[in-house]
Amino acid sequence: FPVMYLPILTYHRLLSGKPTTDVDPKRISVSQGQFRRHLTWLRRLGYQSLPLPDYVRDLRAGRPIPARRVAITFDDGYEEVLTLGLPVLQDMGFSATVFAVPGQLGGTNAWDDGGARLLTADQLKILDRAGITIGAHTCRHVHLTEAGGETARQEIVDSKRTLETLLGHPVTLLAYPYGESNDESEAIAKGAGFAAAFATDRAPRDHSQNLYRLRRPVVFPRNTLWE
Repeated sequence: FPVMYLPILTYHRLLSGKPTTDVDPKRISVSQGQFRRHLTWLRRLGYQSLPLPDYVRDLRAGRPIPARRVAITFDDGYEEVLTLGLPVLQDMGFSATVFAVPGQLGGTNAWDDGGARLLTADQLKILDRAGITIGAHTCRHVHLTEAGGETARQEIVDSKRTLETLLGHPVTLLAYPYGESNDESEAIAKGAGFAAAFATDRAPRDHSQNLYRLRRPVVFPRNTLWE
């Protein structure tokens, strides 16, 4: 059987200028210019974006994935996704998914250095209305594999419920903070009603093996266009 795999690129913050250790100590940001170059390169190679809900639907149905498709995702829900990312996505004709942390909307990335602003509830609604898929990233961006038990259950279940109340429609996708999952968190995600959940590179390359541990490569500022 063919391997079922869609390249799902994982971004975090976008910056107006070049990422430096002063503004990006964790080195997980790319500039708006880099992001535009990435999408320009993909488009020149003939790639089109495939919305993640469509991909998950096809995975569940066992349908083959069209050639030259890619998915763009943003973890954490930084405000630059709206101010810097959305204009580029719209210019280039790409869709994307934002995995938001609903317990921190309008706040900062408290789980990290606390220096980056997160989308407000109203800004998240703007992205939703613009056709960006909104997924959950737990309520407070916790290490699910360390929290476990009732804490993990609440973080996953409440993030879905909170976003659905805010947006007024189902939220079917979950991304695990830090890309970490285990059997317990995957079972909770499935039981909560998520159609699929996403890890990072510690996951099978064949997406059909486990819809609750779907592999995504992370894009870092050091990555070249060819990578």
